[in-house]
Amino acid sequence: MSNTTTATQNIPERFWTGVPGTFCTYTASVRWAIILQNAIDDTAKEIEAIEAGSTKTSDKELSLKQGNTIKAQLVKLREELTNDSLLRPFTAEEVAVSNLDSFNDYLAANKDEGLRWNHAEWLFTEIYMYRRINCYFALQSEWTKFDIFNSLKQSTFKASFHGVVELAIRYKNLLPTWKQNVDNKDWDLLEILFKEFIEISLWGNATDLSLLTNATLEDIKSIQGAKAREASESKILVNDTKLAWQTIVNANKNSKSPVRVDFILDNSGFELYADLMLASFLLNTGLVDKCVFHGKDVPYMVSDVMIKDLDILIQDLLDREFFPTGAASTPESQALDLFANDITDFRKQGKLSIEADPFWTTDLDYWNLDPSETKYNGAKMHKELSQSILVIFKGDLNYRKLTGDRTWKRTTPWKTAIGPLAHTGLPTLSLRTCKADVQVALKEGVDEELCALWEKDHPGKGSWWSSSGKWAVICFSDGQ
Repeated sequence: MSNTTTATQNIPERFWTGVPGTFCTYTASVRWAIILQNAIDDTAKEIEAIEAGSTKTSDKELSLKQGNTIKAQLVKLREELTNDSLLRPFTAEEVAVSNLDSFNDYLAANKDEGLRWNHAEWLFTEIYMYRRINCYFALQSEWTKFDIFNSLKQSTFKASFHGVVELAIRYKNLLPTWKQNVDNKDWDLLEILFKEFIEISLWGNATDLSLLTNATLEDIKSIQGAKAREASESKILVNDTKLAWQTIVNANKNSKSPVRVDFILDNSGFELYADLMLASFLLNTGLVDKCVFHGKDVPYMVSDVMIKDLDILIQDLLDREFFPTGAASTPESQALDLFANDITDFRKQGKLSIEADPFWTTDLDYWNLDPSETKYNGAKMHKELSQSILVIFKGDLNYRKLTGDRTWKRTTPWKTAIGPLAHTGLPTLSLRTCKADVQVALKEGVDEELCALWEKDHPGKGSWWSSSGKWAVICFSDGQ
């Protein structure tokens, strides 16, 4: 069973829910119900806020009526999940307000499988759930702009206060060095800094940022700096950073066209902030002329970036109540203001932009990023990304879509696991903290070693190390 448009021989099946002992079955049987209950609770809170008048609407009575309809639909969806009901197609009304043809095509093609919540492909079913949630809001006129996950996004980012400030100060301290490299590049220094900001983008607020604290150029290049980098890299099981760096160097030295890098985004909040740091490094040093961010067109996977989330993040950085750094004259406030204003300037200058094509919220894996895929926007997005010298795919879901979320042997080469995407001309880099069952590109013996290590404290779940978020991979393909 496959919803890709490319026929490939001898590929393994995808991960299915309902398979005992797998992380995906745990996700389907435990985590999804919690996510739905949180959505029900947050909808109820918004209804209460409208009723109390603290949330203003154009039509209070209609908003309340529609809100209660949505809440009832979410309750019913949770019952479908807990009762292991059949996965129903999207209705004509739902299809009319959203990009859902690929879901119904898949369900129709596999109608004889008896697909249920706990007997279906994990990747498809998880995305299907989020699109069902979105349809309920999209169909209600007073709720179409409401992001059911916004409250959690905001509270999580606010809780990252110390990391946000720390990284902003690093940015302020390093900015003069970056700008010195625009015309006369110190390639060795830039490579070290590229690796650091790739890792910041990779790990988000879990990364150790200690190397960059008030560091001089000599510190960064020192033996101690090298040791700090080695320690931070020890949990990265596959590390193709050097190949990505060489792609950027070659583009700088050989390309006669503007150099562009694209980011296929993952989470909002601190991870988006870290992605902006990487983009700012590339732009401020002149390594790249333009960065294009690709977010989601609907609230999705709880914390995924929408276009409005970038605008909100900039507002948060400038808001001294959201990030209480004191008076405008404090170093912390100045650093936050500087970074927020620089990002705003990049956007005004056209050096940084954010888009949200509906392709990114379909169930389709990235084997569909192919010039021959014309039904679901795959060819369109391939053409768009072809303008880039490097496409950076952030996070675990994008990794799953790159590999098709298939039951590959964990030593499968990266270029094999990403199928036709390895040969469609797109240079790609996957930055992934491991949070799912699928794992490829490991050296022989690594999986066995980590399974044994994880098994010690998690009996019967040794293979779940790849779902723990404790390890990461950086995987590159030149697209040739």
